[in-house]
Amino acid sequence: MKQNAIEKLLAENNGILKTADVVTAGISKETFYKYVKGAGLEKAAHGIYLSPAAWADEMYLLQAQIPKAIYSHETALYLHDLAEMEPTPLTVTVSSQYNSPALAEKGVRIVYVKKEWHALGVCSVLSPGGHLLNVYDIERTICDVIRKRREIDASVFNYALVGYMKRKDKNLNRLMEYAETMRLEKKIRETMGVLF
Repeated sequence: MKQNAIEKLLAENNGILKTADVVTAGISKETFYKYVKGAGLEKAAHGIYLSPAAWADEMYLLQAQIPKAIYSHETALYLHDLAEMEPTPLTVTVSSQYNSPALAEKGVRIVYVKKEWHALGVCSVLSPGGHLLNVYDIERTICDVIRKRREIDASVFNYALVGYMKRKDKNLNRLMEYAETMRLEKKIRETMGVLF
């Protein structure tokens, strides 16, 4: 009975299981660890296990280990189909008060923002591996790339802005609300005026 429940969770999560999710489902750690050993699951990180057939979804695994990291900038552009290729390294944003040596060791680019900006515009998007990720929505991402324009490749920047303006789901009102909160109204208006 418990084995069927674990296998169902494993299938629902594309072959990746977190100990916390199993415990939340009412299955003891002891039962789960017996299953892990018997089924040959591989430990991907602390409390995260992969089935032998699972594709190691690096974006999901990183966020499962460090849930306060939100995908942003070039990585968010990629996840929103506003980039031509997957960025290297991945970029995440955390609150300026957050300190994680583990995150720095992952080889990702870390952007620190004011605490009050950290949750602004967070949404969920599917990773290439089919797992939900926390990422900034399109408008917040546009604000971020305009804010960090000097650090972003010009071709990536232009592709993203042209792509954004062509999208039917763009929300210019939300873009300006975020710009106001982040004190970017002038930069946003200048940038959009030059490009369009």
